[in-house]
Amino acid sequence: MKLGIGTYSFGGIESFLGLGPTLLDKFKTISAMGFNCVEILENDLKNDLDDIKKWAEETGLKIISIHAQLSEDVMKKMSYLGAEAVITPGMPFNNKEEAIELAKFLDEMAALSEKYNLKIGYHNHSKEFYVDQGKPILEYVIENSSKCYFQLDCGWAMNGGAYPPSFIRRYHDRFLSIHVKENCKVQGPGPQPASAHAKVERRGPFGDKDPMQLPIEERKKLLEQFQARMKENAGKQTFEVQCKMGDPYSNMNWQDIKDALDEQSFEAFWIIEREGFYDEHDKCIAEDLEYLKANVK
Repeated sequence: MKLGIGTYSFGGIESFLGLGPTLLDKFKTISAMGFNCVEILENDLKNDLDDIKKWAEETGLKIISIHAQLSEDVMKKMSYLGAEAVITPGMPFNNKEEAIELAKFLDEMAALSEKYNLKIGYHNHSKEFYVDQGKPILEYVIENSSKCYFQLDCGWAMNGGAYPPSFIRRYHDRFLSIHVKENCKVQGPGPQPASAHAKVERRGPFGDKDPMQLPIEERKKLLEQFQARMKENAGKQTFEVQCKMGDPYSNMNWQDIKDALDEQSFEAFWIIEREGFYDEHDKCIAEDLEYLKANVK
């Protein structure tokens, strides 16, 4: 079983600000915990590629994928690192028509990635289960594409109202990966997402500017501001849905998810992702891994 974790879980938003642990420190911790593969962030590629490759070899980790905007430059770099997939962490679309546009784009990127021996994937949150014309908009993306794959974030899918095992079986052989995220509440997909054609001033958590170009003290202030926003209602709602694996309030069944994935013609890789922690950071993640190894066969 390919069982990994994203570097995002070690630093979260700090990773985008160049704060927190170094990539090598993250690799060492991830390896020591017992993971066998890792999903990196686009920001991690600011390290020297030869260093990244060396660090992965030294810690016994396979760099299996990346969460990044889709581009040929990223594909070239990930091919050099021996990865299997480039996965976009989400793109704006809000109805059937825009979903079909996105499907076409993902297939174009997937065709381009073939020469780098990579697969292209799309990662969902809850908003992609917003219903337009009687169907969740993510389904239009899947049904109108053929070359790309998907990384089902099981926690956000369940939170948005989709039962992961059924969804995986409905779209057999389309899931190259899952994100392992606990969930204890079904909140629905929320209001209609932003349109791909809307004029948006802020594209990321810190706008269009690269925060890495700012002095470290300014980056620390940005982090403090972000953390303050996450304590408000919208932020609290995002994190309070995650609970301990095996918690009586959990609505996830990881063995059922594994059984559904095993029906595919290829092995999907699992990536644990935590945004909120029920206990001390490393202890929480270590217990997630321990639970999966003990309870998912």
